[in-house]
Amino acid sequence: MEWCALILSLLLASCCSLINCQRYRIINSASGPVRGIAAQNRGEVVYQFRKIPFAKPPVGTLRLRKPVPFGRWTNVLDGTSFGPSCYQKAESISPSLPNTEMSEDCLHLNIYTPINASPNNTKSVMIWIHGGGYLEGQSFYYDAFNLVTKGDVIVVTVNYRLGLLGFFSTMDDASRGNYGLWDQRLAMQWVKANIEAFGGNPNSITIFGESAGAFSVGLHALLPQNQGLFQRVIAESGTGNSPFALNIEPEVHARRYGIGLNCLNENDINFDSEMLLKCIRGKSAQEIIQTQNSLDIINYANATLTIPNAPVVDGELIIHHPSAIIANTSSTESSFFRSLDVIIGTTDSEGSLINDEFMNYLEKQYNFNYSRSIPTIVLCNSYARMIAKDFFNNNTDVSEAICKKYSSTDEIEQSRNIVNMYSDFSMIAPALRSLDCHSAPGLTMGRNTYQYLFTRQYPFKLYPQPTWFKGAWHAAELPYLFGPSIIWSVSNPISFSDEMLSEKMIRYWTNFAKNGSPNGPHVPYWPRYDSVGRLYQYLNFNIAPAYNLNPERIQFWNQYLPSLDRTRANVVLG
Repeated sequence: MEWCALILSLLLASCCSLINCQRYRIINSASGPVRGIAAQNRGEVVYQFRKIPFAKPPVGTLRLRKPVPFGRWTNVLDGTSFGPSCYQKAESISPSLPNTEMSEDCLHLNIYTPINASPNNTKSVMIWIHGGGYLEGQSFYYDAFNLVTKGDVIVVTVNYRLGLLGFFSTMDDASRGNYGLWDQRLAMQWVKANIEAFGGNPNSITIFGESAGAFSVGLHALLPQNQGLFQRVIAESGTGNSPFALNIEPEVHARRYGIGLNCLNENDINFDSEMLLKCIRGKSAQEIIQTQNSLDIINYANATLTIPNAPVVDGELIIHHPSAIIANTSSTESSFFRSLDVIIGTTDSEGSLINDEFMNYLEKQYNFNYSRSIPTIVLCNSYARMIAKDFFNNNTDVSEAICKKYSSTDEIEQSRNIVNMYSDFSMIAPALRSLDCHSAPGLTMGRNTYQYLFTRQYPFKLYPQPTWFKGAWHAAELPYLFGPSIIWSVSNPISFSDEMLSEKMIRYWTNFAKNGSPNGPHVPYWPRYDSVGRLYQYLNFNIAPAYNLNPERIQFWNQYLPSLDRTRANVVLG
């Protein structure tokens, strides 16, 4: 039967590609009729339903408020062109994008379906939340063609508000914040209510994302009010308990932005939040983003690793700190988390993220060249101290321990150690805490837990790394999942091995979306994770299980450092 279905699918694809049948398709969704368009590649076809509004434009009095559902429409919605990106810095908009415009009217989603998907032949659904540090990115950058055609699933990609417009918070009723997260949640609700008409199974939904998208899906996986919206989660390079998932100083940044936008004076320590919001709503989106960008660059000079635009513990959407939830397996939030099937994974060199504007600032301060090496003084006098200040109550024992743990007299080894330090602190150690919580003995609720480590060093030259850099950098797995039109896709791979790695990863991801397990025909067996053996899947040309990832380094972050400072580490780092 499986072969029959495959042959039928190939015949249908050939039909559409050869005689151009059904160039357009109209779906009568619960919200109204939508016209989609057929996209073709290598003789295969995917239907795309683009720029579907799930919320009213968040402009005027709706700016810096929770999204309002778009509601129904009666005329056929034209879903054949992609909408604009949400506002972000102009440099983030690639000229090769299908739409290079930016707008506050950006709360749209795109649906990619197999040609044979229908209410009588439903497919599992995957909702993609893009990354970009909560500051940049767009839904349509990620082409779901390969996931749909090779995995036989429906993929939905979502826009959400970014930066100040998406995450500004005064931590009171004037502006609770988390607007970008509310946008994502409303999109999930729209999918749940409408996807069956597109041939999707509303009871088999996986949310997945990378970087800030993984922070986001990790946070949604800790919110019991999301019960029923999705059943599975894939978090790529980020979890809800990562130190970078949340803004831990929202009032500080709100005041800073208020001054920058000439809505507050330097001397306004205790300011009127409502008046501040009224002033910001009167500014143009361009002025807001320009001010945000200039202030964020200046903020690097303040030697802080805190994120100025990110979700907050607002008491409404997020009630408790994610690390406290992960640490308390008896909480309602933790129980909801364990009711889901999860895959959590990282690359082996997530610390490539240090190559940013802050590194440019450090190069000038300490007179070194990142492309050659990073000196020990940068580790000990900058990163170690900032981590201790921002996340361990400025405990000097913590900064000294980090300096000692990752120091080396060899300049190449020292550079790599700093990358490892940043990887462990920001991504890998939090991932292990989440995995241990989800797989807690006797508390798993019958759900599956999986971990991966992606190690294929990116072979393309779009984002070159220094010669001393080693490993797969942050986001290196994305070209192996998305294509063919994503800028850095491996649809035209440089090697057969890359193509095979891509094929297997797509099978893993889509098998999981359909069955709660990545395992199936034509892929190496992927064992489940548990907190004893800590088995994970090593993803490279030679895919194989491994166990207990970097145990000494993980123990350093997850047990030793918190023991040095119980006052704040219990809250921030679990």
